[in-house]
Parts: sequence; structure tokens; C-alpha cells
Amino acid sequence: MMNGTTSDGKPPILKWLRWGLLLCLMVVVGFTINAARRALSARQESRRGEEATVRTMGLIEPASKHLAAQFADLQGRLVADSPGAADQILDPQTIVVAHIVSSDAETPSIPWSQFDEHLAGVTGRKVIDRAFDNSPEQLALIKAGDITIVALHAADAPFLVNNYGYQPAAVLGDSSGASGNHLDIMVPAKSPIHQTSELRGHSLVCTLPSSITGYRAAVVFLMQNEGLRPNVDYPVIWSLGQKKSILGIAKGEYEAAAVSDDKLQSLLQRGQVKPSDYRIIYQSQVIPRTTIGWFYNLKPELASKVREAILSFRPDAKATLASDRSANDDPDDSDAADAAAKMHFISIDYKNDFQQVRQIDDSFDPRLDSKAKSHSPPATAP
Repeated sequence: MMNGTTSDGKPPILKWLRWGLLLCLMVVVGFTINAARRALSARQESRRGEEATVRTMGLIEPASKHLAAQFADLQGRLVADSPGAADQILDPQTIVVAHIVSSDAETPSIPWSQFDEHLAGVTGRKVIDRAFDNSPEQLALIKAGDITIVALHAADAPFLVNNYGYQPAAVLGDSSGASGNHLDIMVPAKSPIHQTSELRGHSLVCTLPSSITGYRAAVVFLMQNEGLRPNVDYPVIWSLGQKKSILGIAKGEYEAAAVSDDKLQSLLQRGQVKPSDYRIIYQSQVIPRTTIGWFYNLKPELASKVREAILSFRPDAKATLASDRSANDDPDDSDAADAAAKMHFISIDYKNDFQQVRQIDDSFDPRLDSKAKSHSPPATAP
């Protein structure tokens, strides 16, 4: 080095400045990388937390579900064929009928004692009745062949079809056709919300986790069509009843609600709400209410008799009305009692008539805490 310069002819200070700048650049790059890593980790942790929250609400990653490997479906009906081996066929002398018990006093249902008597007369078998709560214990009874007939929420049927060989044969209905529900997502008339995409950040009132139109169909639709996740993009609160949800919207107490259209129409007919009280921002296709059927390994001759009994059953209207009205103190429930007296089962084709139900099932896990759902109100109930 000569005259205060380096071998390349530049002053030493420039050399150190260059190295200093390079060191600073390395520090900045390192800091940026670490900050990016921390931000990414935080986002991943937040995303995992959000996914966990969604899972607690019953939603799963959408996936088309199929019959379990032990079942055959040679006709493409989406239900299991009868087993080929004679030793796998069940021919019970006592038929066990397991059915849901509605927690909603306004929901029409079948008078099961009358149905059991009719079934016994058609089949010539003894009939035992029990409540069905879709619990692991009852699934074990189904697998063991100790439950013959099941009537349950239509949204729960695909799980039994795919995993236990359930054969849905009919849905609840009346003289006008199948008794199904439209999911309505409704808001107060003066609400600034005009479409479902605007629900982000606004609370959605649902009835019960086990409800099809009051919860399941709504959260699946919002997830699939709008990318909105329950308790992440919008809070879910619980009313514990369709009537409470609808009246809450009419009074402006709730921001939005998922309800059954038939309940809304019933309250409109009674004059308890007016069309000017609310606005519907979404309505689904018809979703079947209650379905009934048996299992793939029931003796075909007996299954034929069971089908005959299901489709020929008509409730004794006077007995049904007397029973329902004596059990209800609310005079407004008389309409539900009248409807219940007219309910019977209508034949369906699972492949064609349960397409929307299967879509809900593909994104929703009906097995999640089902026993608790059937018996306990949600902890977040207002």
C-alpha cells in the first residue's frame, strides 16, 4: 500500500465502508428472514387455530364419501346390496324400531306407538320401540344386528348408508308430498345485509347443532359458496328453537338467522310475524326431514313386509291430536298437532332424492359429539 491507498488504488476507508455496508445488508436480510419466518409461523399457528375452531363446529374438509369396502353396489344405487351368503342374512322374530325424538315441539312427527302396532300387524312380528340418539352404543347395536329399523334426521342418513348398510326407504310427508325444509337465511327488514357474502363479521343465530335447516345446511353453504367459516369469519350463537330465531329477527334482536322455511310460513299464517319484519337473503332447495329404513342384511322377504308397513301406515288422527294437545300447554302448538296427525311416510330414491343431503354430509361430520348434541343445549346459548 502506498500513499494511503490499497493495491487496487482505492483509499482504505472505502474498503471498510464497503464491508460495513455488506455486513449491515446481511444483518438486515437476516432480520427480514427471521421476521418473515416468525410472521409465517404466526400465520400458520393462527390458521391451525382457525381450522381447529371450524372442526369444533362440525365442518370437515369436503370429500365425496362412498360405501365402505365390505359392501357391494352392483346396481349403482349408492346403497349396499343384500349379502350373498345366507349366514349373513338376519331374520329377527322381534323387530326393534329406533327413532329420533324431536326436541322441537313445533316439528310434526310420527306417533310411534301407532306405527309399532301397525308394523307388528303387517309383519306378524313382535315390535320393540326405542329412542335413537345416534350414539356409539347404538351404532354397536346396529352392527350386531340388534336394531332393525331406524328413523333419523335425513342429514345423518349418509353416514349409516356408507358405514352400516342403511337402506333409506321413505321420508316423512303428507298429502301434499314429502315434508321437507328449505333453509332460509333471514335478516331484519332494516338490515344493511343484502346478500350472504356480507355476513362476514356479523353473527348468525342457529337453533341447535343437530338441526339441518337451523344449523348444518347453513354453515356448509356459507363455507362452500362464500368461504365463510363459523366462529372465525362470523360468530354463531344459539336460540335453541326455530320460533325464537324467527321472532328474534322480526324484532331486530338478531343480525341474521338460519331457519326452516316451513316454520317461517307457519308463523306468518298465525300472524306472529309479518313479511315486512324480515328479508330472506338465501333459500336452499328442499331438504328432506326425517327418513326411515332398515339395513342391507335384513331378510328380503321381511324387508318387503317392512316396506309395506312403512308406506301403508296412516296415523289415527283423533288419537294423535288428543295425545299431542294434552302434552302441550301452548295453544299455538295446535297447528303442529294437526300437522302431526296428517304425517306419514312417502317412498324415496336415495340416489336421486338425497343428493343435497349427501352434499351437506360431504362437508359436515354428523358423528361429531352427536350424543351430546341430542341431549344438551349448546354452552353458548344466549
